[in-house]
Amino acid sequence: MRLLHRFTSVIGAAALVFAGLVPPAHGAISSADCFEHTDETASVVVGLSCKNVASLQDLPMTGNIQWIGVDTQKEQTLGGLEVLAANPQLQSVRISEAPQEIIPELAKLPELESLSIVFPKGKQVQLAGLGQLSGLKELEVVATSSTDYRWAKDLTNLEVLDLASYTRPLIELKVGASAQIEPLITVDGTMLKPWEYSSVRILGQISPTGFTANKAGYAGLKAELNDFEAVIPGQENLRSVSYAAGWHVGVRDTVKLGRISLNRNPSLEGHDAAVVGDDLLAPISNYPYTALQWTRNGAPIPGAVGESYQLVREDSKKVIALNFETKAVRQNGEVWVPSAQGTMTYGAPIAATVGSIAKATISGSKVVGEKLTASLDGAYFPEFTRHYQWLVDGFGIPRATAKTYTPPQSYANRKIVVRATLHAADGESVWLPASTAVKVVKGTITVAKPQVSGTAKVGSKLTAKTATAAPAAQSTKYQWLRSGQKIKGATATTYTLKPADLNQRISVSVTYAKTNYTTTTVTSTATGKIAAAKLKVLKKPVMTGKKSTGKTLKATAGSYSTKNVKISYQWMRSGKSIPKATKPSYKVVQADARKTLSVRVTASKLGYTTVVTKVSKK
Repeated sequence: MRLLHRFTSVIGAAALVFAGLVPPAHGAISSADCFEHTDETASVVVGLSCKNVASLQDLPMTGNIQWIGVDTQKEQTLGGLEVLAANPQLQSVRISEAPQEIIPELAKLPELESLSIVFPKGKQVQLAGLGQLSGLKELEVVATSSTDYRWAKDLTNLEVLDLASYTRPLIELKVGASAQIEPLITVDGTMLKPWEYSSVRILGQISPTGFTANKAGYAGLKAELNDFEAVIPGQENLRSVSYAAGWHVGVRDTVKLGRISLNRNPSLEGHDAAVVGDDLLAPISNYPYTALQWTRNGAPIPGAVGESYQLVREDSKKVIALNFETKAVRQNGEVWVPSAQGTMTYGAPIAATVGSIAKATISGSKVVGEKLTASLDGAYFPEFTRHYQWLVDGFGIPRATAKTYTPPQSYANRKIVVRATLHAADGESVWLPASTAVKVVKGTITVAKPQVSGTAKVGSKLTAKTATAAPAAQSTKYQWLRSGQKIKGATATTYTLKPADLNQRISVSVTYAKTNYTTTTVTSTATGKIAAAKLKVLKKPVMTGKKSTGKTLKATAGSYSTKNVKISYQWMRSGKSIPKATKPSYKVVQADARKTLSVRVTASKLGYTTVVTKVSKK
């Protein structure tokens, strides 16, 4: 047991380190069978290592002794416990085969920081009193009956805690029966679940408080925990915790053999499945075989009658099985396990080469952010449960152990594989080769170019008609272009042509975006050149006034189909322009007598056709 080893080493050397002293310098053995350990000057005895001690009164104690290590006489109850209280300067104590009564005496040591104590095997000991040793930094205990250590939560200065109980006497059961055990309860109240550590698994449904017998044999049951980074509320200094407890179990039954096992060729790595050239082995059993016969697809294989069989080329893709007979197993004159006969089958067809071993396959879009799924041929060890481990670039991905895995965006352009492991209820497992790698990438959105509908004329509305994207985008953005250049603010699905678009070509770009996909932008075919809008006259210009020398004629602008129309005037005499007569009014002069006066009103606006209206007066 690791703890017992520490009892013989830690408190010898480590106690000195703990006290800030040099390693011990061993002196001569005293009459009490003690080694004396001195300080750096070799003049002051600060520690004692003693053996065959019947009473602590036998120790050559002085007021300078800071630590003691005591081994009692075999089957001797340690006496003289009052010596402890008489030496309150003690900082470290190691005692083997200690009595229950030592606990209240230890509580009288105000300087005690390190305690290593072993109670006699088979003795019932109550350890709760140790919870009063509030100054302890290191505590190691072995005691028969102790499995509940919640009392140690009061030791707030602890840095190291090592607790164990002796292995319990044999528990005898029949297959199918259950046994209760006293749970191993840690400082923080957690119950540790035991596990079976013998080579042949005979137990099942193990819980912190009991287990069920599955098949005949002997088993060791162990509950333990080694945590060198413990985090326990209220015990912030505690960083190393160890617990241990054990039980012996024996089970009687009828014959229930394990599986055919594989003696894998050591030159083949990365799998645990049978390949031609490997050896198959009959289950190791407490039930002696009286006959064995290996078969290939149900037919006996000549000469294959031993406990092992080496696979040959003819076994490729075949099912190999073993017919067996056993004789009764007797113990103390009674049948422990009766004789039996039957057939067991290796769990998968035999592979010709490592490359032909079944392995998991990966399906899915292979796009980051989207689910990948692993699958495995159901003919491979059908009674085993499937477990998976996903890897990226050859390294295991933490917590990626489900049948499905969704690679994050950061894994884009990296290779993903999955390895399948098959597990049986009795602990048997089979590793299979890793799957073929798949490269995961950012996805691509596929979509046709948008189309533009509407009249290519200033003032008309153009509409972008988009195609269906595959896969559907999470966002779609529009941008209208004038001769290939972005039109500021034109980001809707429609666009009304402006005067600035006259004689330009208009197109629209649509940008599709989706998480884990590359953003895709497609642009429509451009329109033809944008034509001018027709400027319509809603009310014609008119001329008012008398055509008499000295009188003034006036022309109105008229009204049009759009606002902000530019109006210009040109007055004319008998069809000829009158110089400088370009205002809305004109003063008649002598030269106009017997002539026809007219005015030409021109309406114009960028992006629109120009309209000229002529109004005359004779």
